[in-house]
This record gives sequence, C-alpha cells and structure tokens, in this order.
Amino acid sequence: MTDTTRLLTIPSETIEVRPIGVIRTGFEHVKDCPMSGRRNATLSRIEVALEYQSALHNIELASHLWVLYWLHKSDRSARVRQARGNQVARGVFASRAPNRPNPIGLSAVRLVEYSHGILTISGLDCIDGTPVVDLKPVVPKEDACPEATIGW
Repeated sequence: MTDTTRLLTIPSETIEVRPIGVIRTGFEHVKDCPMSGRRNATLSRIEVALEYQSALHNIELASHLWVLYWLHKSDRSARVRQARGNQVARGVFASRAPNRPNPIGLSAVRLVEYSHGILTISGLDCIDGTPVVDLKPVVPKEDACPEATIGW
C-alpha cells in the first residue's frame, strides 16, 4: 500500500465533542473581533459548566492556557481562502482562517484570574457565546518552537 492510498482511506466514524463551557468576549459579530488574539489585551471570560469545574483544580498554577474552541458560525465548506492584502490564496489547512471543515479554534491566553468556575483571561479573538472544547496549560519548554518558520 502506498502512502497516497493510506491517505485516501479515512475512518468514517463520528467524533463527538461536548462543550465544557462558553466564552464571553463582548464581540457580537466576527467583524468586531480583533485579527489576532495576541493583539487583544481586552479581558474576556470563560464560564466553565458546573459538571467540569472540578477539572479546574489548581488551574491558577499556569500563567497561560491553550483554549480550544468551536467556531460555531464558520463556513465548514471552505477549502481555500483569499488572504488579506496582496498575499496569495491558501488552502484553509495552510492558514488560520476560521472557515474550515472542522472549525476548531486555538489560542494561547493569559490567565488573569480564576474564581468559582470563571476564568478571566486576555488574548482571545472570537465572538461572544463561542463554545469551549478544552483547556490545557501552556508548558513553555514543550510548546515553544523557535525553529518554526512561515512563508507569509
């Protein structure tokens, strides 16, 4: 079997993802959101569902968190995006566009405060009401990739 044949055989199973909470940014529409979470120092909140709050035990030991969220208003049929300005078009897997087959967002955010199931954070760029899929601590030694490059 060649590598190409393996790539064409994709499991057909359904993957179930349940939100663990919701993001509160105050941005009502995508056009209101900053172009990047790193450019957004505004404070936002993540409200974690009661059934998952015990999973936040000692979350304040991390200064930064990875937030994985479901971009619920995205166009899941998108395959190519026209980049801003005079950049060339790229496939959605070669971009950070929100419109993609599985619209999973990923942001590294600064944890400002944690209290009673609510995380106050900075560094998100999504609309208010976005479902949270998962939270993970940023581990500087593991998550840094200084040799990484990008052609755009």
